Amino acid sequence: MAELASIKQTHFNVFDVHTHAFPDKLAASAIPKLEAGALWFPCRAYYDGTVGGLVASMDRAGIRRAIVASIATRPEQVPKITDWSASVASDRVVPFASIHPDYAQPEAEVERIAAAGLRGIKFHPYYAECPVDDPRVIRIARAAAAAGLAMLFHAGYDLAYEKDECASPRRVRRLHEAVPDLRMVAAHTGGWERWQEVYETLVGLPIYLETSFTLGRCPEELLLKILAKHPPEYLLFGTDGPWTDQREELRKFLALAIDEGLKRRILWENALRLVKLTA
Repeated sequence: MAELASIKQTHFNVFDVHTHAFPDKLAASAIPKLEAGALWFPCRAYYDGTVGGLVASMDRAGIRRAIVASIATRPEQVPKITDWSASVASDRVVPFASIHPDYAQPEAEVERIAAAGLRGIKFHPYYAECPVDDPRVIRIARAAAAAGLAMLFHAGYDLAYEKDECASPRRVRRLHEAVPDLRMVAAHTGGWERWQEVYETLVGLPIYLETSFTLGRCPEELLLKILAKHPPEYLLFGTDGPWTDQREELRKFLALAIDEGLKRRILWENALRLVKLTA
């Protein structure tokens, strides 16, 4: 494992379950395009969008491992994403591939993803133009569950799109009910900018909730209620890097008024179980 930065924020091991990176040749064009696409407020990248940039950011923050979540916006991208994800996997980087809902043979690609040693799949309903509980997504989710893969879903609104219901907490719950054996992660603490609905709809269910793009945005009293009421084994730490500063996100998490045992589970132990790693 590459040596981590000498300045640490915490004595905990840290696993960031939500980051993004691109092939080196693509990152230079993808990052400015995504920065320009933000509708709600200005958004900037805190590293250059490459795997190398991510690992350097992890070192600065004192983060040991991270999931890199890819997003297929067109069906023809799917095999290339699987191949690239397999090529960048390491002890530090745990890539999740992606399957577009219109991909012709999702079950076969899920099997290929699992055979490549990858641990999961990312699905973004806005970029795929497909609700999270659509039958095509349920088909992919069932295949993933059968293959032993986790799935990470964008949940709630998205900064780059007008508000709609395609990733609402209620749709997330319907997907869980359709595929209850899926190891399912609802990003952004279950629904970005829809946290009261998360509290009313998802809290208490065996669905992983991860904290990316939530800390400092969700009212802290509500966030602490969600963390207190949700099963402690289904809570995770995420940052959505490069769209947040990983070091700052970790600092904000460590400042939360929750006990040390729960912090340890959120920062490390639950993520190991999610991706079926032992250490």
